[in-house]
Amino acid sequence: MSIFDKRLIDPDEGALAGALGRAMRAANRDNRYQDNRMSRDSAFWGRFSQDVLRSGGPAGRRRSCKGGRAVPEVIACWWTDPAGRKHVRVIGRTRSRYSRTRSETQLRVLPPWWHVYPEAVLGVRGARDDGERYVAACRCGAIGTPESLGWMGDTCGPCFDQLSDGGRPAGGFGQFAGWSANLTRFGFTTDGRGLLGQGLSGAFRTVSRADGSEVTGRKRLSNHISAIASGMGGPVVALHDGGIYRWDDGTADLEHVLRSRQVWGRVALAPNATRLTLVAYQQALTADLTADRPQYERSPAVEGVSSLRYTPDGKRLIGLTFTGELRELDVARGKAVPIRAGAFGDQPGGYAPSTEFALTADGSAALVRRQSYNPHRVLVRHVPLAGGPVVELKVPDWHQPTALAYSIDGAHAVTAETESGWVGFWDVSNGKSLGFVRAVLEDHAWRGGQAEFAPDGSAVAVSYSTGHPDHGSTVAVWPWPHVLRAAGA
Repeated sequence: MSIFDKRLIDPDEGALAGALGRAMRAANRDNRYQDNRMSRDSAFWGRFSQDVLRSGGPAGRRRSCKGGRAVPEVIACWWTDPAGRKHVRVIGRTRSRYSRTRSETQLRVLPPWWHVYPEAVLGVRGARDDGERYVAACRCGAIGTPESLGWMGDTCGPCFDQLSDGGRPAGGFGQFAGWSANLTRFGFTTDGRGLLGQGLSGAFRTVSRADGSEVTGRKRLSNHISAIASGMGGPVVALHDGGIYRWDDGTADLEHVLRSRQVWGRVALAPNATRLTLVAYQQALTADLTADRPQYERSPAVEGVSSLRYTPDGKRLIGLTFTGELRELDVARGKAVPIRAGAFGDQPGGYAPSTEFALTADGSAALVRRQSYNPHRVLVRHVPLAGGPVVELKVPDWHQPTALAYSIDGAHAVTAETESGWVGFWDVSNGKSLGFVRAVLEDHAWRGGQAEFAPDGSAVAVSYSTGHPDHGSTVAVWPWPHVLRAAGA
């Protein structure tokens, strides 16, 4: 990747000028489809660095040119921490006409410390739509205003003191980049200390939350991942075409459990990785993954089901129909037993078929979603499977969630939207909004949007995809319930 992105703390003029020159050369390499090139000499970058370090003030942002897209550019951003250290970030790139990078107008309204450390900024929006504000999020899990955390740019005050004393600050939270541009599914490792998914090359990868180290397999997956679950024998990966793999210990490549049957459909993988069901056209395939040699068993398909989920223990398969009826599926017999009808209530026409729902950790309730065309809004409801009142979440019109999840205790619902990246938190007892947060990325996010809780419930992760093959997708991991309190503060 030819884009240059480097951060320096208290650089001298020579070091900064050298970084600016390297950024110019990287920007020219990134300009692959146009003849225009930057041609600035060392004297120009010397004056540029003087302006940044001497007369630029405690914080600012400066570009080498005012050109638009397809024009190479070098950007310097700087911010001064409470200890008087100047943090400088140097970027060299070419804005593609197809990129979703924020415009200069949008960038200049963001706080100065975002321009240097965007991965450490959390956007917060109240339940009453009071506009977006920004707080700092440290890798140790601390969330708050820069003043309350003693923010030092790259860490909070306590982590900075620990580093100064020769220690190593805690990690585990923040943004983890380098995933597939069209990331469909990711997951946590069994112990919750790592992330699993498909990397930029198409191969499976694991990333340590503590230090960001990764292990990437050699084999590229032939299809996108449809489901990931961590079982006793290691994480299990299911593809859209029915292929099933197992990741043994994080140091070897994926191992085939079942090869593709060249059948595509809706996949349900038990959260404990014990069973998998693939419902395709006029047939269904089910595999017991606890067997010594798992094999697919074919049976007639259950008609009318738009999406399906296994309960966490893998013993029950729940399906949601296009009309909003929840059913327990007996795939072997091709039967479906109604559990609860009217999940969407008495809604008028013009609704898109439901394609998403979530189950609580004990399998006692479902979170269902349905989208309308006119007016354009999303209906989300908390539905107890054994009976009881259905609670409709009070989703505002500006929030268009596409992914749903429950907290581990089932007391809160999480909704994530793909386009602007907002993640909403809800009290399922009354449907009230508890606030919204999002990772403030440099590129506008789209697609992706999966929300996932760590096995112990201590973290919630959300995927953001820009669709750019060089940038790939980002997974943001926030501490729970700290991020919930930050959203409602």
